[in-house]
Formats: sequence, C-alpha cells, structure tokens
Amino acid sequence: MVPKKKRDGSIEYINAMDEKSLQLGQYNLGKYSKEKILSTWLHNIFSFEKCLDVIIKDGIRSMRVSSNLFPLCDFEQDLLENEQISKQLKKIGDKFKSHQMRVTTHPSQFVVLSSLNPNVIKNSIEQLKHHAWIFDKMGLDESPYYSINIHGGVRDQKKILCSSIDKLPDNIRKRLTLENDESSYNVKDLFEIYESTSIPICFDSHHHAFNDASLSGEDAMGLAGLTWGTYTPMTHLSNTDPSMVNGSFKDKRKHSDFVHYIPEYQRVANNNKSIDIDFEFKQKNLAIFEAIKNFEITL
Repeated sequence: MVPKKKRDGSIEYINAMDEKSLQLGQYNLGKYSKEKILSTWLHNIFSFEKCLDVIIKDGIRSMRVSSNLFPLCDFEQDLLENEQISKQLKKIGDKFKSHQMRVTTHPSQFVVLSSLNPNVIKNSIEQLKHHAWIFDKMGLDESPYYSINIHGGVRDQKKILCSSIDKLPDNIRKRLTLENDESSYNVKDLFEIYESTSIPICFDSHHHAFNDASLSGEDAMGLAGLTWGTYTPMTHLSNTDPSMVNGSFKDKRKHSDFVHYIPEYQRVANNNKSIDIDFEFKQKNLAIFEAIKNFEITL
C-alpha cells in the first residue's frame, strides 16, 4: 500500500502490487494465447519489482513473494524459460541480497505433504518445485533464511509428512519451514517432525492461541526457536479483528486489517533481534507502520 494524493488534497492508499490473475476455466476454453499468458507473467514480475522498491524505500527488510506471480504455470511451463523472466527474477534477487532483505513465500493451502492421497502429495511437490525454482532464479541461498513455508496438513499423519519431506529435492528441503496451525499441528507436533527431518518451525502466535499444546506463547516460541540453528527464527503475527472476538471459530481465525495487539514476548524478542516477524495483515506495510507507532516495534 502506498499513499496517493487526490485532487481534493485528501490521501488515499493504493496497492503497490498490481498483480494480474488468469482463470483456469477461461484457459480450458482456449481464451488465453501463450502471448497473453507470458505478458501477464511479465507484468506481474515487473510490478513486483516496483512494489519491492517501495518496500525498500520504506525501510522494511522482509518481504513475502506472492504464490501467484505465474498463474497457470502448471500448464505452460515452457514459457517460464523466457529470457526476460530469467533476467527480471535475477534483478529482483540482486535487490533482495544487496539490501539484505529476508524473503519468504507461502504456497497455497493445496500444498499438503501429509495427504492420504498420493496424487495430492505429488501435486504438492510440483508446486513446491515451482517456488524453489523462483528462488533459484533469484539467486537466493538454499536455507530457511529464504523460507518456503507450509502447514503440516492432515492431522495425525506425521509419518506421511516425514516421508514426503525426505523425498524432497535439496532446493526445497533446505528452504522448507513448517508453521503451526489452529487445529492439526501445534508446536509440539511440529517439534516431533523437526526431530525426524530437521525442518525448522515457523511460530505463529495467532494460530498458537487456538492450538497451544498446553504451552505458553513464550515457551512455544522458544521451542520453535530451538529448531533454527544459527538462523534467526522467523515468526508470524496476525490478529483477530476486534469485531470478531466473540464470533465463530472461523471468524476469529480471519486476519485483521491492522495490528491490534502483539504478544509482549514476541514484541520484546523482535526488538532485541532474536526473532524476525512476518506481519500478516490485510493492510500490508501500512499495518507495519501503525505497529511501529502504536507498539514501539522496531524493524
């Protein structure tokens, strides 16, 4: 989000990331030419660079790469080898590295490595390969500092999850992190996965409030932090919208526009640089600036 002055002198905020999408139904009807698909992809990655420039100027040092930069790429993989795409991704990666920015991505909920359906696991791995390919093209190291973050998936399927992780190629596995969720995999569950796979835990304080494994937030974040070795642990922060605090489980899970509270243990750990925080709020960088002002969060 960036401020834009209107003719009447007031300020409105617009999304700095102008990302275009493509619809599978339209594709199946033959509505998209290869030229249309390629032009959409190029638009998205050039728009991404413009958004990155805004983020850098604002002093933010962490950014999430959209999981939809290349819509329909599953069906048109040959187009990904376009020279312009390769050059632009490298340029973006060079900016990330020169400004010492932390980069993450969060593939869709359809990535489920613990599924009872082998085809779902196969398709999940293909999606993860695509995200790893983007990071490779950007020239980012194979490490959890540049993380590909997913959830554990199907409850009580730790054996399948570990087996699936063991089969991943290095450029995915070395970047992979697992995030605790509201019902299936809490921090204790993921620590068992870590002991078998060495995959770090991305602690989410909002999700922990729903599925705490009888751990305090501070203890859970500390346990997750043990899985990161020499890397600064990445954590997530989001809130229930105040209007939804007495709502249904589904309503309370939804992310709010702005930061309404930060667990003190997470705020202190961030400010002393022992963790990083990925802010998951609908108003993006505006929410971060509000948090800096209202909660004395440091970047």
